[in-house]
Amino acid sequence: MVIVFFIFYLICMALTLKSDNKSITTFLTMSCLVLAFMAGTRSIERWADTGAYYYDFLYHTPSLLTYSLTDHAEYYHETGFYFLGVIVKTFSNSGILYFCFVALVSFFFINKSLRELSVFPLIGLCVYIARFMLGRNYMQIRAGVSYAILMLGIKYIQRRDWKRYFLIVFVAYLFHHSAILAVPVYFICVFLKPKTWYIYAGIILAFLVGAFGQGVVHGFIEDNATDMDVIKYTEQGGETGMVQSLGMANPMIYYQTLILILYTKLEKRLAPIDDNYYVIRWCYLFSTMMLTGLCTYKVLSGRTSTMFATLEFVIIPSLVFLFHKRNRSLALFIVGIVLSVIFYIKS
Repeated sequence: MVIVFFIFYLICMALTLKSDNKSITTFLTMSCLVLAFMAGTRSIERWADTGAYYYDFLYHTPSLLTYSLTDHAEYYHETGFYFLGVIVKTFSNSGILYFCFVALVSFFFINKSLRELSVFPLIGLCVYIARFMLGRNYMQIRAGVSYAILMLGIKYIQRRDWKRYFLIVFVAYLFHHSAILAVPVYFICVFLKPKTWYIYAGIILAFLVGAFGQGVVHGFIEDNATDMDVIKYTEQGGETGMVQSLGMANPMIYYQTLILILYTKLEKRLAPIDDNYYVIRWCYLFSTMMLTGLCTYKVLSGRTSTMFATLEFVIIPSLVFLFHKRNRSLALFIVGIVLSVIFYIKS
């Protein structure tokens, strides 16, 4: 699979260097359709959570003809995601069609966000495949849809259009409740000036909390776990595999920190050509701080950080601007090598 991924990346790289927007848009759309089909036809037995979604769809999901607002799924509470199953159940009882439809919805929003936000959309798609696809579109598919929708709100933060932004957050919340964490991000982006030293201060603070402040973090989380509906991810109610983590030894902490620093170093180059640069940087800082500050909680740190980590499909392709234009081919090739390694580790 790694070889297939790398070949796909080389095709995306060639089209990107060719700079034919029509070809790029067409190939991006076709790729998203193929990826949605691949995710939808995955093995039910092999992938975690897939069996639970399949069971819920077959035995706890009505059609539109019998649907009631009081109906709910057996294994989750999000009404928006549940309604996707209701739509499919109206026409078919096929689990494969259900998973294909959910994946198609997710990739519809990914496609749209890549075209609106990423300077190199096809490279951005490769980033998404390597970093997020197996987790979101094969297992945690509610989050996959929710976070894809949430990416559409980035442009509205930049435009200070709070009505549309919070509408998008609300819709995303209907698909996965963790989207509520996107609410404070709006105020951070709007009311804090985009000063570079804030980024480094945030990184340092997160590392101090991650390394020395876990007593305070644990006290707050454990005391409020029931209120925050995250008890299953904490020491109070979680299984060992959901709670215990690598702590500050988690390599993803240093990976995201490095990406954030490099992106910050490109401020003078990217800010003039990307209206969303500062918003994206704030969002990714928030993600990195959540990952680091909650590092002793395995699933909780991952869930709180991953939604805005999605913006790597914008950030990583833009890192090629660290290189001179004549070396852009080499830069993109290096990105491909790195993504192939990440894809191998994830898979």
